[in-house]
Amino acid sequence: MEFTHLRAKQRSQIERLLASKTSVSKIATVVGVDRSTIYREIKRGKVNQKYNALASNERTLKRIAKSAANHPTKPKEIWPLVRHLLNQEWSPDEISARLRIAGSEENWSISHQTIYNWIRRTKSALNKKLRRYQLAKVWKPAKSSYPAGRKSIRQRPKDALAREIAGHWEGDTIRGQSHHHCLLTLVERKSLYTKISPVLQKTAITVAAAVGKELNGLPGLSLTLDNGCEFAHFKDMGLPVFFADPGRPRQRSRNENTNGLIRQYIPKRMRLKTLSRARIQHIEDRLNHRPRKTLGYKTPHEVLFNLTPNSVAFRT
Repeated sequence: MEFTHLRAKQRSQIERLLASKTSVSKIATVVGVDRSTIYREIKRGKVNQKYNALASNERTLKRIAKSAANHPTKPKEIWPLVRHLLNQEWSPDEISARLRIAGSEENWSISHQTIYNWIRRTKSALNKKLRRYQLAKVWKPAKSSYPAGRKSIRQRPKDALAREIAGHWEGDTIRGQSHHHCLLTLVERKSLYTKISPVLQKTAITVAAAVGKELNGLPGLSLTLDNGCEFAHFKDMGLPVFFADPGRPRQRSRNENTNGLIRQYIPKRMRLKTLSRARIQHIEDRLNHRPRKTLGYKTPHEVLFNLTPNSVAFRT
């Protein structure tokens, strides 16, 4: 087999196979590349003597970025980088802004409109990656049984509204094909840091347990939820809980918008039971390492953990 450039999905596959003690020869057969490619990839992607697909992918994209910066007279050099980020579900606006933050040379910068034009001009399949923006839905108040002793969103601490302190969360559930299964989604208001947890039995007890598990070890000052009956055991969640007004999802706008991003990966009619924990973690990582306009094009991970943006912060 000839020299091959690995894709992010293949690197993740290599990492999983190495973790299961699969031989290099077998990995090469499964991935569909030569053994020398696997050996080279393992050498490049080691972090603390252990292969890491995320680190390897970041190094690869940094090399692409460096190549583009060193050839300002050849704008085509930037397109492999743009294509990769579009495949990560980054928007043209996020790509353009993040390249500016990366401190690229002026000739390497690119506008979001140029990216849109390139996609349309080449009639690329990447056009399907662009998020479709629709008119806002008209929400009607939902009939719901309100848990006794619940606190209104109007009683929430003022610093939760200001979004100056990390630790104030918004939560919701995403349904799939079955009403019995759901995904619990939690979004930190200041950083947009997201946690996703599969709930195979959509009951108040299992949802409360999932909230406690996902927020363990993270800043937890408050949690704002809707009035669904799955949140009836809010007193068992381990932090102060507040409820939005019925039929007012925009009071939890950070969570609602993030759920829209999650739907890029998980269609509404998908059977959530078939989602592996590895796939859910992959989606979570994508969201937390994706630059956001409302964060000044920093990533949620950088904001929550107070990190300085480095390069273009590539993640698979």
